Amino acid sequence: MIGRRAWWGLGGLVMTMAGCGPVPAPQAADGPRAEAAAQGSGTAGVTGASSTAGAAGGVKADEAAKPAPPPKSAFALVAQIPADVELRLHPVEGALLVSTSNLMMIEGEQTGVAAAVGVLKDGKIEFPKRLHLPGWWVSVIDVHGRYPDQLDLIATGTTGRTGVAEHYALGAKGWERRVSNAGQWFTGVARMGSSLVGLAGPTMIGPSRFVTLRGPGVGLTITPAPKKGECRGFDSEGASPYAEAEVRPEAFGATRDGTALSYGRNCKGESALEVWKRGERRSTIVPVPTPSEEQKADDVRTLILPGPGDGEAWIVDGGVLRYQGGEAKKIEPPAKGARVLTASAAPDGTLWALTDDALFARKGDAWEQAPLPDGVKARDVAVGSDGAVWVAAGGAILKHGGASEAAGAAPGTIQLQKGPPPTPKENRTLPRPGGPKCPQNLVVLYTFSKTAPDDYDFPLTRKALKGRTEFSPARFVVTRDMGQRFFAAFVPTWDLAKKLEERIKTDVQGSAPQIVCAKPEVVRELKLDLKTGEVAK
Repeated sequence: MIGRRAWWGLGGLVMTMAGCGPVPAPQAADGPRAEAAAQGSGTAGVTGASSTAGAAGGVKADEAAKPAPPPKSAFALVAQIPADVELRLHPVEGALLVSTSNLMMIEGEQTGVAAAVGVLKDGKIEFPKRLHLPGWWVSVIDVHGRYPDQLDLIATGTTGRTGVAEHYALGAKGWERRVSNAGQWFTGVARMGSSLVGLAGPTMIGPSRFVTLRGPGVGLTITPAPKKGECRGFDSEGASPYAEAEVRPEAFGATRDGTALSYGRNCKGESALEVWKRGERRSTIVPVPTPSEEQKADDVRTLILPGPGDGEAWIVDGGVLRYQGGEAKKIEPPAKGARVLTASAAPDGTLWALTDDALFARKGDAWEQAPLPDGVKARDVAVGSDGAVWVAAGGAILKHGGASEAAGAAPGTIQLQKGPPPTPKENRTLPRPGGPKCPQNLVVLYTFSKTAPDDYDFPLTRKALKGRTEFSPARFVVTRDMGQRFFAAFVPTWDLAKKLEERIKTDVQGSAPQIVCAKPEVVRELKLDLKTGEVAK
């Protein structure tokens, strides 16, 4: 769900992207990585190690003890970036775009920019005002089209309580918002014939729906959930008016021949795939194995990418599945115990996968490690339509291949950050739905308006809770998240959270409380005497 996409808040970061200053001095690596000594030939220029055994005349003991040098990397350094800025790469026709949800200061700006899209130009990343996204906190999911005059961007915004599915088109004056659906998020985009289509799924409860970004509508039908069952609302005990889908989508994409795929979980929580074959409007549900046995984490992206053949696709979710011949099969990880954090597919179907420790390419039936400069940790990977492989790593952007090879930076002008990347000052995620397994359910009751005083005591909420002593275990607080204040309640059990949500929804006209799994900053605690409905002294 959305929560797995990490957002970073770095207040006060000064970044002059028109001419980035040097990054901090390289840190010492923790030690040689096992993958760095891999031998053999590879897609990205892996070379075999030279052997010292059996050399003519023998070798000296001290020479024999020297480790083989790491394989030479085929990636060229093309731009400097601040090492503590989390960039996502978006190659489009005519340019490499980047996005960041870092709160940062850009040269010439008076206030921090929290939703910026930049472009690689002459070895530098620039963030022109035309590419600033509106909204106070937006995370870019994907960008498609041609730069600078025909781009479509999908993103997830937030109300502070739930995600917002947003679609923007680039116009003469900047991004123009075409879609803004609260309670939903875009799970991906697929090219289907002459249409560009996105699939928006619910952040908590509700239906999924297709959104045509460009071209004619495709008219695909989403298979609904059974009329009775676990897909109707939060649980099977209380039916919900929302007709959720048989497969709750987490990723959406298509094969090269236009077969659309939605990957997610079914009513039983099992991995499943919804498939719309080319030319067919109705879907079929295909059970699939779980890609990875590891617990899902916020730094793992869930993706569907085109595979090597016309009717094939890669499904990435911590591990990798290959959809082929109407079924999905699990393939071995790039290295023993490795998690696939993110991936991108080349035009020829080669899958480039980034793990915690290394970058790999899979072409055919084998993984091959793609060496990066010694000791550098990759943060993102993306492949353009010309086959260029882009990597954000170690305070720099690197590139390998491509039809139009961009000139790299001058030698010595880029300082690579070796070893683990700097720890971000704050690691945030979008709110995610509460539930029985959430360690801390939070019922968000009220969003402060800009004019509400700091000591506002919520009379309508107190009136609704007067005499309701069953809510005594709840802790009522004012929280702050990304500059926005909320009145909320930490509730110890899932059942009590649902009862509180329903009580406020019923008794406070116009309210829309929501249960999220979160631990926000607490500004102050509001101790309520539930017998009288007054604020306790």
